[in-house]
Amino acid sequence: MPLSARPVLPLPGPLLQILEKLWRWGVSQKKRRESAKFRSGEWPLRLPVPVISLGNITVGGTGKTPTVLALAKAWKDLGGRPGILSRGYGAESRPRAGSESGSRQSVNDEFQMLQEKLPDVPHFQHKDRFHVGKLLLTKHPEVDLLLLDDGFQHRRLYRDLNILLCDAQDPFGGGYCLPLGRLREPIDAVSEADHILLTRTERCSPEWLDQVTGYFRQLHPQIPVDLCQTRVLGFRPLDGGDPVPAEVDSCLAFSALGDPDGFLNSLQSTGIRVLKEVRYQDHRHFSERDLDQLLSLADQNGCQALVCTAKDSAKVAELGLPEPLRRRILVLEIEHDFPVEAILSRWTAGQP
Repeated sequence: MPLSARPVLPLPGPLLQILEKLWRWGVSQKKRRESAKFRSGEWPLRLPVPVISLGNITVGGTGKTPTVLALAKAWKDLGGRPGILSRGYGAESRPRAGSESGSRQSVNDEFQMLQEKLPDVPHFQHKDRFHVGKLLLTKHPEVDLLLLDDGFQHRRLYRDLNILLCDAQDPFGGGYCLPLGRLREPIDAVSEADHILLTRTERCSPEWLDQVTGYFRQLHPQIPVDLCQTRVLGFRPLDGGDPVPAEVDSCLAFSALGDPDGFLNSLQSTGIRVLKEVRYQDHRHFSERDLDQLLSLADQNGCQALVCTAKDSAKVAELGLPEPLRRRILVLEIEHDFPVEAILSRWTAGQP
């Protein structure tokens, strides 16, 4: 399997190896405590409606938010009423029992993006997903399915379907745990999945996909494996609208993502020339100064437009930018193309 020698921290190799062993030890201790709670009957806690979890075993992006979006839309198309639970990274400093509001002070970028795409789907955020799940169901008793975003390590809550997302290019983050590699936990955690979804397969050759899927099917034959492709829908203005083909041929690309390479790959697939790219730390809250600097870079490099992701656009749109600048910012819209209806059908067929 791929072992991309790309440590998370720029530290000497021997020190990284020691820290990686300490990380593994910490994970094993955590799982030992969790196992004791399972044996005592304290865990898992069950909510009164089914829970579908989406998560990964690596840090960095694997496309969880577009997958949540696709599952929620598919469940609605089947006549269901989904709800979403997430931890709410970037909003933890303010204690709250969960949030469904659009308050820009207490929610993060994924929340804002999903609220924009799914305005009628309740979405509560809190690190205690069981507690906030009960709160959501109390306020929205019509909800008949909960989607648990980033829930693969959240073993406290019972998951009726545990979907593991892996980037098809490098499903095991270099093969090592943090900080030597990008694994959150050792590879044997894959056995806890009920379903594996290989994302961003458009970046892989057919031969590579055969190797990766063959690996999973050989070691975990009981776990279904499906492929997920990122599909570009087009571009829309910062203030909203339907995605359409771009009317520019060059741009400056900027993003604050766990996987900026995925954004760049999707953008380049449209044929637009990316003359300059700026990457910020994941979950960055943009400022007007940031946009002024980006505009200056765009002008220096002869870029016709500035392009960002839908996730980042939610934060940029809040800024009081002058209208000429707002018109130059385009939002790349994508969707995840995978057999979502088949996955839900297989799952519902197995439900009592």
